[in-house]
Amino acid sequence: MDKMDKLQRMLYERLHRRPAGIDKLDRLWEAAVLLPLVQTDNGIAVLFEERAHSLRRQPGEICFPGGKVECSDANFAAAAVRETCEELGLRPEDITLCGELDSLVTHTGPIIHPFVGVLDDISKITYSASEVECIFTVPVKELLAITPKRCSMELADHPGEDFPFDLVPNRMRGWRRSKEYYVYFYEYEGRVIWGLTARILYAFLRRSGKELAAFVSGEER
Repeated sequence: MDKMDKLQRMLYERLHRRPAGIDKLDRLWEAAVLLPLVQTDNGIAVLFEERAHSLRRQPGEICFPGGKVECSDANFAAAAVRETCEELGLRPEDITLCGELDSLVTHTGPIIHPFVGVLDDISKITYSASEVECIFTVPVKELLAITPKRCSMELADHPGEDFPFDLVPNRMRGWRRSKEYYVYFYEYEGRVIWGLTARILYAFLRRSGKELAAFVSGEER
């Protein structure tokens, strides 16, 4: 066996010890959330949380249940279920997962893995007051009728104090625009659903809107 064959075999064995993932050297971390569907007097609805006003991070904002993936979680789906149970006082058997939406690699750190699930009885919810201010639902038929407002955000690069300009003399010293992305806003009865929650909701409605509309129409007959 020549040197290149040995090199090839060594690298093959090394690189196949685990599946390829996402490079997290920039302090990326992973979170899982659940978009919960519930039965209400107004038909099938999406359940939202309002974050507790005492929280240091994003107090009072509207979100889906979810949070950081822990080492003890078997997978992302298990993390979404665990976080939902902790925040809403449910048991895993109270939640039926329907499937997974596309993951979001955000600009601020978390890689979010969203799932869609059905809660079997909304009356079982006893949410944690330390995390959740209140919960509310919006009928799917109402969400399908809303055209969300779409605005743009810009990201920019700015070199830090330790950036070696002598190694790349043509690099600009000031801020430089690098990317533009969209932010969605849903307004319903005085509440504003926006940010990543709105992005996940938009993706769900866009992907399953036709089937949801047909289902809702059948409910009303």
